[in-house]
Amino acid sequence: MFFAAGVFYYFLTEQVRTLVHAMAAAFPGSRLVFDAANKKAVRLMLKIWIKDAEIQDVGAYFAVSDAKAELSPWSENISVSSRGYMLGYNDLSDPSVSPFFRFLARVGDNMMKMKIVRIEMS
Repeated sequence: MFFAAGVFYYFLTEQVRTLVHAMAAAFPGSRLVFDAANKKAVRLMLKIWIKDAEIQDVGAYFAVSDAKAELSPWSENISVSSRGYMLGYNDLSDPSVSPFFRFLARVGDNMMKMKIVRIEMS
């Protein structure tokens, strides 16, 4: 099992695709788990860094709105699934969950499509 937490936002999409291909070839039967978000969220996260680096094409950086649909075509040797970054771990109906957390979960998981993505290598 491999984890890449908070890492892929700083990679170009092609770099992530190349890594997934190499991992699928080198480690069949393994699993890669990472967090991802849509272009709008990545743009917000990288705003300062992108401005300082004078980068124009934010769309080239790794961003995902629908992990299964967008990443599955990368290889026939992978199986992709995902769940909400915040909603995937917490039952928002639990009284111990604060209203502020509920708000953040809805913004992150729904508007910015923040996800935990799992790729199974076969």
